Amino acid sequence: MRGEELADTAGTVLLAVGVVALLLPALFPVQQVLYHGTQAGTMADGSELRAEGYTVIEYENLSERGQEIYVAALQSPDGAYTVPVGQGAPEFPYDGADDRDDVSGRAEFEERRRLTSVVIERPDGADLPPADEPVERLDREQPPREDAASGGETASQNETATESEQELEQRRQMVATYDLVTVGQRTPPVTDSGNLLRLGAVLLGTVAIGVGGYLRSRP
Repeated sequence: MRGEELADTAGTVLLAVGVVALLLPALFPVQQVLYHGTQAGTMADGSELRAEGYTVIEYENLSERGQEIYVAALQSPDGAYTVPVGQGAPEFPYDGADDRDDVSGRAEFEERRRLTSVVIERPDGADLPPADEPVERLDREQPPREDAASGGETASQNETATESEQELEQRRQMVATYDLVTVGQRTPPVTDSGNLLRLGAVLLGTVAIGVGGYLRSRP
């Protein structure tokens, strides 16, 4: 008799725990986050970017929170950093910065990116993580060198190669000076810790209710 009472008690407790666990995701729904990405970068200079309608902000003029978010995004392995809504920086254009999945066409995508991005003008010699995302593209764009067959042709090719290297170095300096930060307001991925906790609560609730129901209903 005592064993049956213990089983009933355990079943009741498990049922209660299961119900609470299943209610937790509803009580604490998934909250959107503010996304900051530095993956795109830019190979344009400040004048070109301003002419295209981008907002260019010197790093020193960022708020302390803005600098903190920017550096965290640069240090992130995937070049992105998220914070809860309400904990962003005033310099970043979060208003209307939703997912860009609904845009169609290159022109519309570029317009949305312009409206949801700012350009950080990095100071010379700044103690900041490198903003070198487009450098690999610069290297891929550099035409391969060919061996010359004659002296005159060799001199001409060497001069062209020198000019090409100087132009590439100038573009590298622009890449190191101007960095594009794109923001968005998005739903966290499935692998986010909060989502994993909610999934764990659902699994726990399902198992607890199943075991508790079995203990309560067994003869």
